[in-house]
Amino acid sequence: MILELKQLNKSFDKPVLKNINLEIEKGEIISILGKSGSGKSTLLNVIAGFETANSGSLRIGDRIVFDKGVNTRPEDRNIGFVFQNYALFPHLNVEKNLLFGVKNKKNKKTVVKELLEMIDLQGYEKKYPHELSGGEQQRVSLARVLATGPDIILLDEPFSSVDTLLKAQIEKDLLTLIKKNGKTAIFVTHDPKEAMAISDKIAFLENGEIVQCDAPQNIYHQPKSKALASFFGVANFVDEKCYRLSQIRLSKEEGEHKAKLNSAVFRGEYYELSVDVEINQKQYPFVVYDYDFFHKEQEFFVSLTETPTI
Repeated sequence: MILELKQLNKSFDKPVLKNINLEIEKGEIISILGKSGSGKSTLLNVIAGFETANSGSLRIGDRIVFDKGVNTRPEDRNIGFVFQNYALFPHLNVEKNLLFGVKNKKNKKTVVKELLEMIDLQGYEKKYPHELSGGEQQRVSLARVLATGPDIILLDEPFSSVDTLLKAQIEKDLLTLIKKNGKTAIFVTHDPKEAMAISDKIAFLENGEIVQCDAPQNIYHQPKSKALASFFGVANFVDEKCYRLSQIRLSKEEGEHKAKLNSAVFRGEYYELSVDVEINQKQYPFVVYDYDFFHKEQEFFVSLTETPTI
């Protein structure tokens, strides 16, 4: 285990983190997900040592870095931090940015060459940050952190300022870099799709507490709260059972459950339907997507599957 948090609490004017318990294995990529104000960035800052917890303990590898009477300085925790704005020095070129923080600079040409090859930016060593795209700046920022040999890499909203069209490629590039170097990484994000795309596990924070920490598939299909389920998109409930859109089939033929249309909203590629579904003589409000003109039918049928269709 590379990181362990036990009963960690942090307050400012009021509690921000409450009884945080989290275990991360070496090489895992974890996303800390939640709404604005849920405590995500504070948790990252406590792990890094930029903020001091009020109580609890924090262990990195075999070292206790925070506990009663122990509070290891950020620079001694061997943690790399990729900031939201990349934090590249604007007055330094790529080469000098990459070498910042590298202890052994005797073979700096070799170090820079290897780093540029790693991020596929050969020939960019003399360029300045303002001459790079957002994605290129991000890769330089991550390579600079990797060059210091951290145990854990923390990334605070790393894709927030990236153009949507480029986000998928940059996500892939960063994941490849992190996995290739065998690093453990913790991402903070408020985007559920982003979290599912990049994570081995997702820890969902709500009002400073971890509601669930699990694999993305389990978080999505087996959420532990209705609020968590809804955060990941359309969630229909039959009592406490969550049904995603992939588990619902619509039919004009006689089917499992009768559905009655309440309203239809055009969304471009589909209609979003609000319907009442009759299950065991009880009405349940559902939201479903219509790709085949069911919005013209006042009544149709719905079938539910227990196993998600991928």
